[in-house]
Amino acid sequence: MHRGKMSANASLVSENSVGGGTPNACGMSRRGFIQFGGALALSVALPLGGLSALTGCRSAAGDELLLGERTITDHTGREVTVPVASSLERVYFTSALAQVFVFSLIPQLQAGTAITFSQQELAMMPDYMADLPNLGSLSSNGEIDREELIARDVQVVFSISGTDLTASNISEAEKLQDQTGIPVVLVDGSFSRIAEAYRFLGDILGCADRAEELATYLEDVYENVSSAVATVPESERVSVYYAEGPLGLQTEPDESQHALAFAVAGAKNVAAVDANQGLGMSNVSLEQVIAWDPEVIVAWDDAIRGGADEIIRTKDTWAGIRAVKNERVYTMPNAPFAWLDRPPGVNRFIGIQWLANMLYPDAYDVDMVDVTRDFYSRMYWCDITVDQALDLLGNSYPPVGRQAKYTYSGDGAQSGSSSSGLSSDALTQRQAGAD
Repeated sequence: MHRGKMSANASLVSENSVGGGTPNACGMSRRGFIQFGGALALSVALPLGGLSALTGCRSAAGDELLLGERTITDHTGREVTVPVASSLERVYFTSALAQVFVFSLIPQLQAGTAITFSQQELAMMPDYMADLPNLGSLSSNGEIDREELIARDVQVVFSISGTDLTASNISEAEKLQDQTGIPVVLVDGSFSRIAEAYRFLGDILGCADRAEELATYLEDVYENVSSAVATVPESERVSVYYAEGPLGLQTEPDESQHALAFAVAGAKNVAAVDANQGLGMSNVSLEQVIAWDPEVIVAWDDAIRGGADEIIRTKDTWAGIRAVKNERVYTMPNAPFAWLDRPPGVNRFIGIQWLANMLYPDAYDVDMVDVTRDFYSRMYWCDITVDQALDLLGNSYPPVGRQAKYTYSGDGAQSGSSSSGLSSDALTQRQAGAD
């Protein structure tokens, strides 16, 4: 079994030093320590009322210093009191989407997992992810184990939406907060605001530098892909069918959030059907797909998602469609997270690059092996081999008409049987070295 190496491109930072100056080994400057000691002595010498009278009013800075908490305003305008970042040790999330945000920012704060990972998915993540207890999710009418949240002393829960936040999101957050006594922070993680979401979370979690690094990277990816596909004339746009479900006969029209990556990458979506609100996956018939006759089909894989990629490639009923005849049926990579949707999060930023390069290699001229390895190291804390990247890309690499920069070396494991090899201790050491 191949064990990937630790990457060294991400840096995490602790809560800003109190009072400024040069921080010591504990993250507090000499001046900050003196200020803290003075305030502590004053708080011991005076009753709380006396201290309030002396200072004139209770301040946010005082709460952070004396109570170890701060009040933030979440993306719905709710004021939520949360622990200061320096005291955070355990956070949780209401969905897979929210977990991906926390995992990519500061994974050691995860109190559990909202996702049941397959072995193929775990193979593309740090080793310790397999040891996290599953505490549940509120997605798809699921439930979170509230007693376990309390028992594990979870300090903050994040509820992150891939679309605009609604009154229903607020009601759900308030209910969970009331039942557990744990603050629940609502975050707009929609595609156009994903960089802002990272910056907001980074401030709360005490990793602002890491968050800014990721936010800037994602903004650059979006700008580069958008600018590239904008040069492709409408008459040259490639028609694409997104084949979901076990038979490949469910899909997403343009108005579905699950089709957004296709739109950003300049694909001409053939699905002329009504969108299913929420979970998506509109039903279609094979006759409709045949009539649409797409140039490219992107399908779920049969191994992880139970999709129809092999059915589409091999069954006679699909054989007359252009994409099948021209061998342009591509399997969407899924490990550790699907590249195009579900969860509709940062994972889509590798997907839009994949689609743009696959459909328009002259316009978006990158090597997807290099892009994939960089993305996994940067976002998922996992250094994968060239062979693993090739395995993820499948027959989409190289794009039609291009020469491959890389071929299988034969000395690296495939994506279903490798591991990043990052233990919790190794991750801590890596982060300490990056600070």
